[in-house]
Amino acid sequence: MSLHQLFLHDFRNYETLRLEIGPGLVVFHGPNGAGKTNLLEAVHLSSTGESPRAREVIELVRLGQTHAFVCSQYAAGAAELKLELGLAGTGQRQIKVNGVVRRRADLIGLAPVVYFSTDDIVVIKGEPSGRRRLLDTELSNLSRLYYSHLLRYRRTLDQRNRLLKDLRGGRGRTDVLAPWDRAAARYGARVMVERQEFLVGLNVASADAHRRLTGGAQQFAVEYRPSLSLSCEQEPEQNRKTAEEFVEQLAHALEEALHDHRGADLGAGMTTIGPHRDDFGVLLDSRPVRAYGSQGQQRAAALAVRLGLATVAERLTGERPVLLLDDVLSELDERYRAGVFAACETAEQAIITCCDPADVPAKARARSAVFEVRDGRIV
Repeated sequence: MSLHQLFLHDFRNYETLRLEIGPGLVVFHGPNGAGKTNLLEAVHLSSTGESPRAREVIELVRLGQTHAFVCSQYAAGAAELKLELGLAGTGQRQIKVNGVVRRRADLIGLAPVVYFSTDDIVVIKGEPSGRRRLLDTELSNLSRLYYSHLLRYRRTLDQRNRLLKDLRGGRGRTDVLAPWDRAAARYGARVMVERQEFLVGLNVASADAHRRLTGGAQQFAVEYRPSLSLSCEQEPEQNRKTAEEFVEQLAHALEEALHDHRGADLGAGMTTIGPHRDDFGVLLDSRPVRAYGSQGQQRAAALAVRLGLATVAERLTGERPVLLLDDVLSELDERYRAGVFAACETAEQAIITCCDPADVPAKARARSAVFEVRDGRIV
């Protein structure tokens, strides 16, 4: 899968842009604020329906305008894929796939992309909420089933939390929580199992990416840390349950846990246990990178997780995703930079932004398409 055409109109700082690129390595360079990151954001937006940066649609519309438009065209073998996204400053959006109006969920898995920015250091150093967000976003972009289960869990959780607030004020009886406990447990168990399977694959893939980046001097690992004291491992082979039986077992345990935590939940006015409190750890030699890693090690770990995501995305969708690497070179030393370009060689297409094209090694630059960006224009 590779992007070969991008069209923007009134998107961010671009009035109009028509860009044609080929597979392989593509480099956009220019000063800060020129619009390099906006290009990668547009590609991600058209692929997933969501921006990796903006909280509100109005942020994506060029200043002084009311609408924005993004269109990307992909080649997957002999097949063509055209993705269009219309954005209104009022917050509305319209998605089209090959000219037909679709929902955001219909984009899942069509044109996978993996986006890395220097802000990804938050995944390593920050709070569990940032890691959950990455987990939910990436899984939702790859699996319609996960997206559906997560939405249902969140809606059930919202309703349960509203009831807890009412009960906290002395209105009603606690037994009204029972059906919501059951629903939250049913959908939450599926979310947990799908997260566990995803992270098992990510652990292997990101460890391999970390070896390519660093030479393999340290052992890298990603491990699931659910909020419940439940085993997310299957039983020994002779007692192995079916996938559905395993989900049912987790659902039952989660429902019991929600019941047991009602007192704490009523005191807090919210649900204090469940998949919305999960986390995952990133480790070097069995120690948390966030606590023991240097700044360089933390950045390499964040990049390894993203490169690992590319491998998992290919396994789940059957398509090699487009790598979108925003300002990835600026804070990496020579060894890590070489690892980045070694990883790019395995991708069908990798799009990189940087301020100075000299940051790209001469060998890689020689086989790249290089574009200069200035003030929302390709010079």
